[in-house]
Amino acid sequence: PLAQVQEGMEFVRASMPTGDGLDALADLVDYFDTTYVTGSVRRVQRPANDNTTQPLRVRRIPPLYPPALWNTFDITLAGTDRTNNLCESWNNAFASLVGHHHPSLWTLVEALQQDEALAVTAILQEARGQPPVKRIKRSTHQLQSRLQTLCGDLRDGKKTVEEVLRGMGHIIRF
Repeated sequence: PLAQVQEGMEFVRASMPTGDGLDALADLVDYFDTTYVTGSVRRVQRPANDNTTQPLRVRRIPPLYPPALWNTFDITLAGTDRTNNLCESWNNAFASLVGHHHPSLWTLVEALQQDEALAVTAILQEARGQPPVKRIKRSTHQLQSRLQTLCGDLRDGKKTVEEVLRGMGHIIRF
């Protein structure tokens, strides 16, 4: 949940391995925390002619992409798509229509015509009350189901943030 993102980040920091050669991992976690979770702190400049002994002032900079923008907890529970890129499926479908990189102009025109025919067919089917059937890979469906279960367990208080993050670490593959 959005309210527990900071707790999850603290768990990731606490469970991160340390030692020689793991500086890049610490840098990655710092980058993620600064960019997506906590933000950063910037020192407020004092005037150059200020010779006072005032304490140094700092200002908190919010994250570039705050958790409210990327958090998918509620979407996962609802069982809807977690991607925020609405063009992703069209790009994949069009790439398979074209068939290869750097097509000729005629191949591109033919692929655009095929895409237009598919879009017209989908619009007509929708107008007749036949929404297109969305095909989902079995592995994707299983992953979605597991993630829904973990998020539901967290929402219902059956698991802690730490237990859910460990569970997600076991099922998500890159």
